[in-house]
Formats: sequence, structure tokens, C-alpha cells
Amino acid sequence: MAIKNASDLLVYKKSPANVAQVTRIILESGFSSANSQFGLFNTYDSSGSANNSIFVNSPSTTIATVLGFIKTTLESNGYTAGNVTDGTTIGLPSGSSFFDATNSFVGDLPETDISLGWQNSTQEDTYGDIVDFSKFSTVVITSGETSNNYEPIAHSTSASVSFNMDLRDTTTKDSGGYQSNLGGLKSFELSSDALQDINADLDFKEFYDDINERNEVIVRFAERATGGTDVKWEGSGYISSLSMDAGVEENVTYSVTITGTSSVVKGTY
Repeated sequence: MAIKNASDLLVYKKSPANVAQVTRIILESGFSSANSQFGLFNTYDSSGSANNSIFVNSPSTTIATVLGFIKTTLESNGYTAGNVTDGTTIGLPSGSSFFDATNSFVGDLPETDISLGWQNSTQEDTYGDIVDFSKFSTVVITSGETSNNYEPIAHSTSASVSFNMDLRDTTTKDSGGYQSNLGGLKSFELSSDALQDINADLDFKEFYDDINERNEVIVRFAERATGGTDVKWEGSGYISSLSMDAGVEENVTYSVTITGTSSVVKGTY
């Protein structure tokens, strides 16, 4: 008898279409730049490959103009960018600006923050007391996804699936004093608890988007693929419950429940 390791069972969600990754680029009030060349790191080209560090030539000028130089650089390296916009429209401090950059590669990409920094230590020694790179930030607002690709819930701490069937009471005076039933509606439910990581491919934000937009999702409860004959249960459903917990000095965690809206298919892969 082979005892199954619970760590090998996970909840997966399927991407229904190819999706390009969209990253929001932000400069907050207080950023200033020297007449220098910055490095732009963790970007991806139109084939989905990591760019080598690319350079932003930026004079000492206003935040919106510096963002304009960053925008132009990204557009030359596999991105389509929107207009530089006043940051107060999304709740940033007065004087901040942002724009959204869409990767021209349509598919799954690592959700690694784009970062801005010096190319070498000499520039840091010269200008480090002038430029505050902490005022530069990015956030992935749309995850890159590949069609028909199942992604596991990242940093999962528990996963469960349940199958239920309502019973129809058919008790009569001929049932001998015992309740009699027949099968009724069947249903299923998947749930998972996980540690929240804003850089993960599948996290709280994606599930929030699904529940907010009432998206039907395709899910799988399965063994982690080993290249052998792995068991899976697949079906469609809706996010019926989503919650996040952030205690003092504790890990941020979230819980998600997907309630089925179709039959379940059991198989192997």
C-alpha cells in the first residue's frame, strides 16, 4: 500500500486564453535624478526572453519627464506603453506619476518587479546621495498567462476537494420505520489556503479579479506532475469565497474557495 504525501496534491487554475503581462511603472513625489544613465532591470523582450540590463538616459528634470524617458526605453525593448498620467488618479501622493507598460510577448512571464538602479558603483558613489530609487516602484496589474496552461496556487499550505450529493427523501409508510432516500443534485468544491506573494503567478489578486468580474474558471485538483500516471479531477466553477488575513508580525495568508458549476472529469496525466 502506497501512502500519498499530501504535499503532492495541489489546486490548479487554467488560463482560458493567452494574456500579455501589464506592469504599472510609478515614480512618487520626492524622486529626483542626476544627469546620468540608469539601469532598467528584470524586463522581457518580445520573445519572452529576459533582456540584458538596458539603459535609461535621463537628465535632471521633472518626474513626468523622467518617466517619459523610461517609457521610451521600454518601448524600444519589447513593451507598448500608455501615457504618463498624474498619480493622484490612482491614489498616489501629489506630484507622483505613472504609466502602464504591456509586454509584446503574450504568455506566461515571471512576475518579477522591474527595477531601476545604477549600472556601476562609480555612478552610485557620485550620485547615490542625489537619486532616491525607493521612489521608483512597479506592480504587475495583469499577469502574463499562456492558454491551456494549468498553474498551481502559489505557496499553498493546504488544498482540498469535496464532492457532495443531495438526497431526496422517499420515505413512505412501507419503509419499515427507516428513512429512505434517492440520489439528487451532485456538486463539488475546491479550496486552498496559501501564503500571499505579490510576485507569484497565481495569487490573491487574480482570484479577486475573477470574483469581481464573475469569471467562470477552470480548475484542477491534482497530484504534482511527476511524469508518471498522475491523478486529476477537473471542472468549471466560480470563486465563491475569498479572504485575506494579515496579523501583526505574521505571514500574510489568503483562502479561496471555488464552487463547481459543471460535472467533474476524473483522469490521469
